[in-house]
Amino acid sequence: GLKAMVNTRAAVIKNTNRAGFYGPPAPSIWERAWTAYAESDFILRKDQLDNLATHKYSAVDTSWLDDLCMKTFWDRFVLFYPTWLAPNLITLVGLLVNAFCVFVFSYYCPTASEVAPNWVYLLAAVGVFTYQTLDATDGKQARRINCSSPLGELFDHGCDSMSQILVTLHICYTLRLGQLGSIGVFPVCVLSIAIFYCAHWSTYCTGRLQFAKFDVTEAQMVVIGMLLITTLTGPGLWTIGVGSFDLRLILLLFCFIALIRQFFSYLDVIMNGGCGRNGATVADTSVIFPICPLLAVIIPFCMIHSKASYAVYHDNITVFALFFGAVAAKATNRVIVAYMSKSELYIWDSIYFGPLIVILNQYWNTLVPEVPLLFVMAIYAYLNLLVYCYYVCNQLCVRLSIYTFTVAKRRV
Repeated sequence: GLKAMVNTRAAVIKNTNRAGFYGPPAPSIWERAWTAYAESDFILRKDQLDNLATHKYSAVDTSWLDDLCMKTFWDRFVLFYPTWLAPNLITLVGLLVNAFCVFVFSYYCPTASEVAPNWVYLLAAVGVFTYQTLDATDGKQARRINCSSPLGELFDHGCDSMSQILVTLHICYTLRLGQLGSIGVFPVCVLSIAIFYCAHWSTYCTGRLQFAKFDVTEAQMVVIGMLLITTLTGPGLWTIGVGSFDLRLILLLFCFIALIRQFFSYLDVIMNGGCGRNGATVADTSVIFPICPLLAVIIPFCMIHSKASYAVYHDNITVFALFFGAVAAKATNRVIVAYMSKSELYIWDSIYFGPLIVILNQYWNTLVPEVPLLFVMAIYAYLNLLVYCYYVCNQLCVRLSIYTFTVAKRRV
């Protein structure tokens, strides 16, 4: 009997300690690591969530095509949507259509130097137009069924940040910019990413999204026009000599001039001061500081591009561009969240581990083969981006008692 009592007492003490009689059990190293990562990456403070929940969309649209015909078309098109269709689902479908078209394009043009079948260019044109239409009508659907919320703006701009590199790749495939080497795909991606980031940087400063006479709609229509022309004539049209230059080089020159002009237009808005105290941003922070995350995206990829062997970069240009686009999309999403939540920006982000590891591998004489590492880091970047988007959206959904992809309200 005494032995049984001792064993019973030992079992009780063991189970009591296991249950945390002297306090909760210590978290494991993995739990501590995840908590530290979550708090530094995607967990929003209460004041950020409160500001996000009460945010009101503000924009000035002077787009020429929007006023001429596109708004009328979109107002009529949205009437075909069923009332149960969630606006964010419309946005997501547009992004997936764009991604599918790039996947098909990259299959036929893996180095952005090849000639694709004519139907691929037509598919891409339809894809860009579909994306544009869905992206423009998601907000109209939200107002139509009375379910507008800050989540819609956040989700819309987040998808746009991912689609930006996809539309840019359409241009690269169509003009076969891979043939131009270091002056082809990469500079176009850099300018495209910088312009998109600066648009939201200026919004972070002024508290209002501003569309110029020639803006997103017009640029997308130019891309659609190029794709339709290529469907009819083939991509050889863009390599026709005009004087001592290819036609595509002249087009690129005009695009660079237009983009640089737009870039300085955004800088002018930024340097004129924000809407915060003493000309600060909406979060009362420096209007200049947001250039730091932009440089933290562009400079590492410039280093990777300059150091990578031509074969690695040229043969995997789509993966490299998508990797670049994912890191840029995360930085842009940070600016969007900071603007909507009236909060500060930080220069460091966990997604930067991707390009940093590639750089270190290059400068250690490629201890790891470059191509597999490029693929692994691209996958890491997209997983990091998607985890961030999922948790930020989920926190806002809980705060607003809504769902992301249905119009039903959460039960509180």
